[in-house]
Amino acid sequence: MQLSFYYFGGTNVKPYPYYQTRTVTRIKDIVAYRIENTPEKDAFRVRVDAKNYKGVTWRQFDGDINHFGSALAAKGLQGAHIGVVGENSYEWMLTYFTALCGAGVIVPLDRELPADRLCGLIALADVSVLVFSAAQAKKIEAIKEQLPQVKEFICMADSADFTPLSAVLAAGKTAFEKDASFADVSPGPEKLAAIYFTSGTSGLPKGVMLSQKNMVASFDGAVRHVHYTDDDVFLSVLPLHHAYESNCGILAILHSGSTICFNENLKLFLSNLQLFRPTAMALVPLIADTLFKQIMDSAKKSGKLKKLETGMKLAGFFKKLKIDLAERLFGEVHAALGGRLKKCFVGGAPMNPAVTAAFRKLGIVMLQGYGITECSPLVAVNRENFYKDDSVGPVLPVCRVKIEDGEVLVRGDNVMMGYYKDEAATNEVFADGWFKTGDLGRLDADGFLYITGRKKNLIILDSGENVSPEELEGYIINLPLAREVAVYENGGEITAEIWPDEDYAKENGVTEIETALSAQVAEINRGLPRYKHVLAVRLRDVEFEKNTSKKIIRYKLNKGD
Repeated sequence: MQLSFYYFGGTNVKPYPYYQTRTVTRIKDIVAYRIENTPEKDAFRVRVDAKNYKGVTWRQFDGDINHFGSALAAKGLQGAHIGVVGENSYEWMLTYFTALCGAGVIVPLDRELPADRLCGLIALADVSVLVFSAAQAKKIEAIKEQLPQVKEFICMADSADFTPLSAVLAAGKTAFEKDASFADVSPGPEKLAAIYFTSGTSGLPKGVMLSQKNMVASFDGAVRHVHYTDDDVFLSVLPLHHAYESNCGILAILHSGSTICFNENLKLFLSNLQLFRPTAMALVPLIADTLFKQIMDSAKKSGKLKKLETGMKLAGFFKKLKIDLAERLFGEVHAALGGRLKKCFVGGAPMNPAVTAAFRKLGIVMLQGYGITECSPLVAVNRENFYKDDSVGPVLPVCRVKIEDGEVLVRGDNVMMGYYKDEAATNEVFADGWFKTGDLGRLDADGFLYITGRKKNLIILDSGENVSPEELEGYIINLPLAREVAVYENGGEITAEIWPDEDYAKENGVTEIETALSAQVAEINRGLPRYKHVLAVRLRDVEFEKNTSKKIIRYKLNKGD
C-alpha cells in the first residue's frame, strides 16, 4: 500500500499500518507453505565461483531436511542438542532448519572461538551432535577427546577423519524412504528450539533458551515493520550464530518468500555483491560505515567527489518533494553494490545518523534497529517510511517496552524462556514478567526507542553523577581522525582511548595526531556538562579486540598506563 508521507531532515514521523503477514506458529510452517506454493523457486543461492552460483529450490531444501532428520532419528538421536559451527553456508542453514523442524535443539556456535572456549560451550549446552565446516575440522579434532557426550561428529565437507554430511544425507534418504515419519514431526510452540550464547563482551557467555514461539514472534514482528517480497534477494553477511542474522536476517526473509545468498567471508563481500546482486542485507554499523567510506574514497580518487556531494544534496532536496533521483544520479555507486541494493537492517551498535541519511540520499535505506539475544532478538526497528535516524525505531507489535530507572524493560512473546542451566541468572533479569535488558534508553512521544548506553558500563563518578561512555563515544567517533574509540574511567578521570585514522591524517597533513584529537575532544567538552568532560585522550596503535558482531570487548580493555 502506498501512503503519502513527509521528510523532515532525517525524520519521518507519519505512521502507517503494519504489513499483513501470514500467521505461523512454528518454523516448520515456513517450509510447508513454500512447498505447497513455490516448490521450484530458489530458497538459497550458493557461490560456485566469481561468475556463477547454483540454486537450491524449496523442494530440494525440504528433501534435505527430511533426510538429515531421518538419519539422526535412525541413530536414536531425535531430540538431540545439535551444535553447528562454521562459515555462512547452505550446510549451516540446513543443520539449523533440520533441528528447528523437529530433529532437536539447535545450538549455534561462534566459529572464531578458540578451541578451549568452544569445547566449554559444547559441553555446557549438552551437545550430542556436532556439525562443523572443513575450516573448523582441525579445531574439532583437537577437542574431540574432551567431548564424550558428543555421539556424532559431522563435517559439512568430505572428510577422511569425520563423517561427511553428504554421507549422512545419503543414509537419511534411504531411511526416509522406509519411514517418512520425520516429515510429520510437529514441534510445539512452547518447546525449546534453540540455545544461543550471548556475545560475552562483558564476561562469560550465557546460554539463552528460545522457544519456537519466541523465534516466530521476533521474525513476525520484523516482517510487519519491513516489507519483503518473493522478488527480494538477501545476502547473508553477518555470522549466522548470532540471532540477529539467523532469525531477523534469515527466518524473516524466508517467511517473506525471498531468496537467501551466502557471503562466506568479508574478503568475498564486494565480489558477492556483483555475483548475487542482492536487494537487501543485514549489517553492523562498522560494515556500513566502511562501505560508505569506500564510496566516498573511490569518488575522491576518481575526481568525482564534488559531483557526488552535489548529487547527494540534490537528491535530498527532491526526496522531500517525493521525487527519487537516486538511481539516475548515482548509477556508478549502485553498480558497485550489485545494481539492486535497496535496504539494509543495521544493528548491534549505534549507527551514525549522518551516514544513515547519506545512504538514503544515495537511494539505499538503512533501517537501524535494536535487539538483544534474550528477545529473539528484535525489539524495535525503524520502518522505511516511519523513521528517526537517531533512534532504533518504533517497538515491534509483538512486545511492550517500558523504561524503569533509565533501563529498557521488555515483555512479550519474543522474550526468552531463560538461561540454560542457570536459574539464578534467569531470576536476576526478570521482574514481574518484565525482562531487564541492561540497556539504558528512552521512549519519545511518537513511540520511538533510543538506546543511550549499557547499564553495567556506566561510569559512576565520586560526585555521584553517572556518565554513559556510549554517549561520549558517539560524539568522538564522528571526528574524522577517530577510527575507533572506547571511553572508560581511569584513575578518576574519564578517558577516551582512540585508534586514529592515520590515512586521513596523512591525506590532510595532520602530523600531531594526539594534539589534534585532544583539541577536538576539548571542543566536544565545551558542549557538555562539566562532569561529562573527557579529561584524558590516549592513542592506540592497533584496533580494539572485538567479538564476531564487531563490538569492542570492554572487559579486555587495558585501562592502565
